[in-house]
Amino acid sequence: MKSNVISFFLTTVITTGVLAGCSNNSANESTTDQSSAISESSEGTDSSTNNTNSADNSANGNTSTDADASANDASLPASFDEFIASLHAGQSYAYAPICEGEDALLVTSYTFDDLNGHIATYDASIYIEEGGSVKKVTTVQSGGTAYPIAVTADNELIVGNRNSVQVAHIDKASGKYVITRESDVEFTTDEEGTYHDYIEGEDVSIGTDSTLYDELDSLYWDSEVISFESAGASSDNTPNLEGAVYAAYEGDDLYNISCYIGFESDTTGFMQTPDGLSGAPFDYELKGSDIVFHIASADDNTAASFSFDNASFPVLTFSGASPFENPEVTLTFLDNADPETFEASTYYERDNTLLMQVSSYDKTSLTGDLYREEKIKEEFVDGAVEGDILSSVNGTAFTVVSFEDVNKELEYGTDDEFKKDVVGTTRFDKFLVRSSDDDFYYALQKEDYETSYKVVSLMTEGTVKKLIAKDVTFSIKEDCVIVLLKFVLNDESGELKEDYIIGREFDPESYPGWSEDATEYYLSSDMLVSISVVDNELSCIVQQYVE
Repeated sequence: MKSNVISFFLTTVITTGVLAGCSNNSANESTTDQSSAISESSEGTDSSTNNTNSADNSANGNTSTDADASANDASLPASFDEFIASLHAGQSYAYAPICEGEDALLVTSYTFDDLNGHIATYDASIYIEEGGSVKKVTTVQSGGTAYPIAVTADNELIVGNRNSVQVAHIDKASGKYVITRESDVEFTTDEEGTYHDYIEGEDVSIGTDSTLYDELDSLYWDSEVISFESAGASSDNTPNLEGAVYAAYEGDDLYNISCYIGFESDTTGFMQTPDGLSGAPFDYELKGSDIVFHIASADDNTAASFSFDNASFPVLTFSGASPFENPEVTLTFLDNADPETFEASTYYERDNTLLMQVSSYDKTSLTGDLYREEKIKEEFVDGAVEGDILSSVNGTAFTVVSFEDVNKELEYGTDDEFKKDVVGTTRFDKFLVRSSDDDFYYALQKEDYETSYKVVSLMTEGTVKKLIAKDVTFSIKEDCVIVLLKFVLNDESGELKEDYIIGREFDPESYPGWSEDATEYYLSSDMLVSISVVDNELSCIVQQYVE
């Protein structure tokens, strides 16, 4: 089988220092822009998910993550100048007069050239100076490189997305991010838009009138794109690495994380596989843009150099022997990641593969357990034989077993009948797998365009999930996009419909559950939802259908 191992000079590095087997996260969407490619480097979820893997994966009782600690950081510098000086390689900054005409500081790890004279971004954290220190206000995200974040002539921030436009500023008195106008459009199957309009101080308006949306859309294109300056490197190109964690991508593959690299101090660091199961410490020395790694041993001298042609994506080029298969590695800075506590398996900032089994909710928050789907990369499955151990992207070990051996235990019927009923028309037909977490048997399933096989139940439509963290609470952003499922009975038949809601409209009392005489009800009990989390706030909630 093809190995997926980062080879740390296996002839000289002791086995305890080896990163054994990188399980990569793969892209949900393709894009030609490098910044979009890297920032979207994890697979999307599928609505069929409904089975739960029983393994805790060190998640029991663990509701604290790197994002928790950093999003509420009380040790930020006293001034913007000090803060900018503390930024890491891969970060950039800009001032914007959005605090009632005074400057706020925007910091990003995702810049791109908009080809109109701006080094722009679609994702920025906003900071203000308050009470003798720098305070983080919020993080804003636009719809990608097609919608760079901008400022209006009236000194308000304007954020465009494919189906929404938002205008906001920082209130000086409260230090809060205040949305003054926003319009979100939901397109139905007949292509007629339903507009969710919000104006500060007024009730939300929902209807087919596009006036506000058209007005804000026009305002967006007349506004000035914010241009960013690079930070995190001195005049001799010495990068500021201490305290940073990076995702590393090999060669031209900007969709699959090869490993994480953290720098705990100005001389020590670590490499960690995406599944969090393996890692290797290192010492390092910096001289200008040159770096020497001592991986697992002071006698190892692995030389490389940094280049900063793209400020947000430093490139590390190794000379001679390399710990990677490709000598060129692109790095992207991870927001809200602390190298002292970093665990790849529980880091989920901006992760679009995250699922929550909701246990409770109110108008402003969701609480539940966090999961990721169990998937095994195609390259591991191809050529595997009975007895092989396949590692999932979450680090779970699955043993290859034959259909015949499984049927001996299950006694389902003839071997042919068993295989036919398990495989159907869409599933992998060479073998089954047994999970090391629960000792259950599972099948594999993959669409032609996918690069990983989903681990699914034998006889039902359900993808196995890996537990990440238990009993976690996230607040719901005012502008969070929410899609809930409701059942509508028409005559003697019924259909499942999606209900499109914006965070400020979310009201649990408005979503009645099933009752015997109900002709319309929401599937709101024990909801499974895919979510997107930034700064411990939910920016997107999409309910998944569970049979």
